[in-house]
Amino acid sequence: MLCRRGKGGPGQGAAIAAVAVALTTVAPAEARERHAPIASVPVHFRVANSNTSALPCASDGRAYTVRGHLTGPRRALAHPRAVAVYLFGYDAGEWNWRLRAVRGYDHAAQMARRGHVSLTIDQLGWGASDRPDGMATCVGAQADMAHQLVAMLMTGRYAASGRRAPRFSRVLIAGHDIGGLIAEIEAYSYRDVDGLIQVTWADQGFTPWIVQRATVAAFDWCATDAGPSASGEPAGYHHYTASRGEFRRELFFRPDPRVLDAAGRLRSRNPCGVIRSAPQGASLDKARAPEITVPVLVMFGAEDTLVWTRDGQEAQEANFSESRDTRTVFVPRAGHFPMLERTAPLFRDALASWLTRHGA
Repeated sequence: MLCRRGKGGPGQGAAIAAVAVALTTVAPAEARERHAPIASVPVHFRVANSNTSALPCASDGRAYTVRGHLTGPRRALAHPRAVAVYLFGYDAGEWNWRLRAVRGYDHAAQMARRGHVSLTIDQLGWGASDRPDGMATCVGAQADMAHQLVAMLMTGRYAASGRRAPRFSRVLIAGHDIGGLIAEIEAYSYRDVDGLIQVTWADQGFTPWIVQRATVAAFDWCATDAGPSASGEPAGYHHYTASRGEFRRELFFRPDPRVLDAAGRLRSRNPCGVIRSAPQGASLDKARAPEITVPVLVMFGAEDTLVWTRDGQEAQEANFSESRDTRTVFVPRAGHFPMLERTAPLFRDALASWLTRHGA
């Protein structure tokens, strides 16, 4: 059973209540899509590491390549209309939304079976995408590059392996953890997306743990222990969790052990410029969030209290005071990564239902 609160739309109350069974029941058309052929197309985007967003922070302005995959039903990619762009957070990568090491946890593929097209990427500084010096990019630049991706998805000016790049008339943006902050900054800086989805992100209610960690990661670890890695990664990168053990122990509730092992192996270092600019972004969000008028979906794992208090999580939706369509969903038996918990199907069904209602 999911829990939600919201405004706008039939049956939405101001208080948290149990979501009707219909929210997590797949519509007949979506159920048929589960058996439709799907495709995952490698794509890459040539972007400028510039910062024209509302959050001032330093970036080098140079050109880089961002790589990822477009995943969806084959017929939807042949006749494209809408796409959701997925961003990730600290210590993660494209694998956050495209975990292929354990069957059933590739979020993009599972959403394709529900009829939806997804763009998953390694953001600049992570995974298969280019890696500048870690201090050469920041949260505002990441929002700018997300904006560039939105524009390229609409015009088709990017590269898709073995085919012409699809052009989409509707683009929605989703972000997990610090990706939720980046997505929010993109939405109010450029006002070019048709919907905002925040997964495990709030602009208030920070716990003492995260306040202390933000300081340590930005000014201790990034200053003293962010040299080049043995694998050739440039300087200026660091993990946000103190160890693989902390990552596994604190950020998950009760996942499949195979998922936990895979996520632990894939845990990635982050650009220190992003780590250092994030606190300023959270402060800016409180002032600028009312400028977002498109539909907003906020999602949390019900057991995730490491970073925010429950009051802080429940207050997030109210920040979008000028959106007439907001909703908050708490996914049961899930921690900081609800897409990687055993209850991930509930997370996907709630998200797919919301996307369908909003033209995706």
